[in-house]
Parts: sequence; C-alpha cells; structure tokens
Amino acid sequence: MGKIQAPLVGAEPYEVIVTGSTTVNLHNLVATFFQPTSERNKILADELNFPSDIYALKSQLRIHGLDPDENLVFVKSRDGRLLEEEDIISKMTEDVALIILPGVLYRSGQLLDMALLTKEAHNRGIAIGFDCSHSVGAVPHYFSQWDVDFAFWCNYKYLNNGPGGTAGLYVNKKHFAKEIGLAGWWGYRKDKQFDMVPEFERAESAGAWQIGTINMLSSAPLEGSLRMYEEAGIEHLRVKSLKATSYLIYLIDELLPEEKYGYKIGTPRQPERRGGHVALEHDEALRINAALKKRGVMPDFRYPNVIRLAPVPLYVSFHEIWKLVQHLKEIVDTKEYEKFAKKSAPVA
Repeated sequence: MGKIQAPLVGAEPYEVIVTGSTTVNLHNLVATFFQPTSERNKILADELNFPSDIYALKSQLRIHGLDPDENLVFVKSRDGRLLEEEDIISKMTEDVALIILPGVLYRSGQLLDMALLTKEAHNRGIAIGFDCSHSVGAVPHYFSQWDVDFAFWCNYKYLNNGPGGTAGLYVNKKHFAKEIGLAGWWGYRKDKQFDMVPEFERAESAGAWQIGTINMLSSAPLEGSLRMYEEAGIEHLRVKSLKATSYLIYLIDELLPEEKYGYKIGTPRQPERRGGHVALEHDEALRINAALKKRGVMPDFRYPNVIRLAPVPLYVSFHEIWKLVQHLKEIVDTKEYEKFAKKSAPVA
C-alpha cells in the first residue's frame, strides 16, 4: 500500500510503507536517526506538539543516558496557538542532532513550512523529521522534492482507516543504507523474508523500518480509502478543503460574532498557513463539543478550550458546514451546553 500512498506525500513508491502505529514508527525512526555525539546530543521539538511524541522523545533520550530536561529543547509559541518558522530556525543550534516537528499543529491547525524548515536544518547539518498525522490526506506533501529525511503519520484521520488503523512512514532513499534502529523480521529482504537466517539483511526500501507482521485486518480498509484518494487526487482535495475551511471561518465571523457568542478562530486565516481543520475556541468548548455530539455532529475537543472542526473534503458538503454553524448558534442561544457536565469523556 505504500505504493498507493506515495503520491499523497510526494515520494517514490519504495520510500513509503504502511506499518505499525504512529508512536512505534516514531521510536524506530528516532532510534535510527538520533545518534548523539559529545558535540551534537540534543533533540529539537516544539511545546505545542502532540504529547505522545514528547513521551517517545524523552524515552529515546533516556535510552542514550541523556537527561530529557537538558537534551530535549523546545521551540516556544508566542501566543499558545501558533509557531513562527523564524523561531524554529533560531533554535537550530550546533548542539542539535535531530529535529522532530508536526506538519500541521494538532490543536490550531497551523501548517508549517516543511520545505523551508528542511532546507534550514540541512544547512546546519541536522536531520529533520515530521509528524504528519494531521496533514496527510488533507494537504499535498512533496517529501522527496523537499529532501525531508523522514516522516510518520497515522492513517485513521483524513485517510479513514478507523481507530487504531495501521500507520505509515516515509524514509528518504538516501538513508536506505542506515542501520535500522529497531530491526524486526518484517523489515527483512522481502524476497527472502521466510528464510529465517540469523543475520539481518534489510529490505532496500522503507520496508526495512517495518518491525512485526502488518495487521492485515486493520490495514484492509485503508486500501479501499487510498483508492478513492488516488481517483480524486490530493491536489483537487486540497482546493476543496481550503474552500471548505474558508467557508466555515466566514460563517463563524458573519453569524457568530465573538462579542455575542464567544467563539474565536484559533487557526491561521491565511489559506497557505492552515491544514484541513479549524480550531474553534470558546470558554465552554468542552460542553459545546458534547452538545454537538448529541446532535449527531462529530467534532473533537482539545484542552483547554478548542473544538476541532474538520470538514473533510472527500465527503463533507458545504451544506453540512452551514448546518454545523446553525448548531453552534442554537447551542449558545438556548444555553443547551449547560445540560452537559464540565468533565470530558475518555474519548473527546
């Protein structure tokens, strides 16, 4: 399936593989690309990144006998929502060995300039990888053209593989000779995989970063979804996605003025700076989110005050976006949100 997914991320077919889970893939890639020395022994991340990534990075530092408080460096956000590329670049110092950043920030929906950041990292001799869980399937990527070292992502958001569905990863072909950080039998040469010899002979592709047998039942639905994306074309889907998010922002501005309804947009308004979702902020976001779910809308709450709204271009219509805004209006007009507890369910 890597061959089908490769066009979505702008890669050669053999540079992409469907395998594992997001965090397992991150561990394997960091174990491969983070080889600290006395001069370069820090990992650069950002304070708005998905917490699971931070857990993994701290774990990898400890494996190397390093102190996460000293060797994990964070780029600070100026407003708690967004990151500025110039701030990230300023943190690319001589002691940084590896950079891990999101393609799209999971709360605000900001799209980072991955091409620029890759160029600046390489100018300083630093390897860079991206967590594209919130961008693959919503935004075109050009990993090979940008010369990104590696990337990883889940397939259960925009790519419809369902909760816990098999994830994906990309490794630039220039790194195919690297020692695999966490080798397993599924990363062996595919034509000799069942020879069961003691010496590991890696696959000459991104498949070398597979560890265990792929979960066939969880991966099967992904193939059907990828075929639809292949037919629709990611460039066309991006055009519709930007129209959809722009329309949603317009309706919120026009029909839900902040002074009356308390809603604020936490996503960049410039189309080129946002991914496929809109971060809607409100002091009662938790309970409004619960009310939306009760009405049959499927949003997503993120602490402390964000409702993530993703008008997925493959199947969400403009009429449905209009209906969503009517729901947001009525929930506040009638104070319907007050019927719900100020406590989040295990799944937001």
